[in-house]
Amino acid sequence: METDSYKLQCARCGKLHADAEDRFLLHCDEDHGPALLRSEYGQEPLTLQPDHPGLFRYSQWLPIRSVFDTPVRTAVFRSENLAERIGLENLWLAFNGYWPERGGVMETCSFKELEAFPVCARRPEGCDDTLVVSSAGNTGRAFLQTCSRHAVPALIVVPEAALPAMWLTVEKHPEVKLAVLQGDGDYLDAIELAAKIAELDGYFPEGGAKNVARRDGMGTVVLAAVEAIGKVPDHYFQAVGSGTGGIAAWEMSRRLNREGRYGSHRMKLHLVQNEPFALMSDAWAVESRDLPPMTEKEAKDRIHRLHSGVLSNRKPPYGISGGVYDALTDTAGQMYSVTSEEALLAGWLFESLEGCDLDPAAEVALAGLVRAVRQGTIDSSDVVLLNLTGGGRKRLELEETIQAVQPDYLFASKNISHSQLEKQLLHAPIKTPA
Repeated sequence: METDSYKLQCARCGKLHADAEDRFLLHCDEDHGPALLRSEYGQEPLTLQPDHPGLFRYSQWLPIRSVFDTPVRTAVFRSENLAERIGLENLWLAFNGYWPERGGVMETCSFKELEAFPVCARRPEGCDDTLVVSSAGNTGRAFLQTCSRHAVPALIVVPEAALPAMWLTVEKHPEVKLAVLQGDGDYLDAIELAAKIAELDGYFPEGGAKNVARRDGMGTVVLAAVEAIGKVPDHYFQAVGSGTGGIAAWEMSRRLNREGRYGSHRMKLHLVQNEPFALMSDAWAVESRDLPPMTEKEAKDRIHRLHSGVLSNRKPPYGISGGVYDALTDTAGQMYSVTSEEALLAGWLFESLEGCDLDPAAEVALAGLVRAVRQGTIDSSDVVLLNLTGGGRKRLELEETIQAVQPDYLFASKNISHSQLEKQLLHAPIKTPA
């Protein structure tokens, strides 16, 4: 597949770019403030590719150079029991996890597989450099699994607190490595360490929220939904840490609006954060593009008390051009912050009514939906899409052997020189942190 099937447009100045030939293009080259690039596809209307398995059936709207043989994609179905309990007539569930009876085959039990596959498929042909990915948990697991299964060289960087979330159902490929930042480091610390590593020869950055393949991969949740429902939903609910999934849903709904077959109305975003760390929700409540100030110590203390530790980005793409603030503004969206108790109750409610366990972040999303219904934010007859970003771990453990991933590299601090990094990457201790 050729990169001329898509262009990258700056959300700030509108300039169109061709993708980089040897890496991922992540930035506009004009002299202005921070802005995301967006994929622009010349081929409309969207034509599904039934010969391609899984999420690659939507390859016409993915910025990719190749296609992987995988059944992975979002399972979308209409809720009956849960919908009746909370008072909605048209509640649709976008399930991203392991639930074979419903079509859920993500063995990492996380929708981050929707990111990992397109990112790997965007890699330039013949590129042998190691992809560097930072993660607070689920993204790291998804890239470990995807890159191991398809022999893509990668280095995953996570804080020590995320190590229990690093497991696989396949053998880890020898060219796929796990680096752990020891101590009380969090997701932002892992991002900063990964950025340093990516500057070394033989490595290149995945890019996080700036990578259009990551966002468009998550945007296939919306494509799977309109395929099942037949129209763009009125409302979209998701729990967010960085907000990248919300941006992705907004961008994909804009493409669908332009295409026109599934409706021209704006899909309203409802993004949910987990108290007591809800920087974006706090900013949105006062109609501010800027996040409220918070010391590193206070932020980390709050993060450690979260029900869902992955919802913990201290510097999310909120105020950036094309970011969360713009997405919420364009869709007249809303943000919520829910307690851990609300999330736990929502998880119990879902498992008892629908029959599958949820990831903590998905429990947060459902708690936000319950809050919105009680507040009268949405009409009972509206078409609502709830993105359940993870679930099915209990079922998976009954059918698959889960292997804990041991770190290949241990870093005591993110404050390390490039020369020290190179030495440690050449001579790495292989043991589990105490």
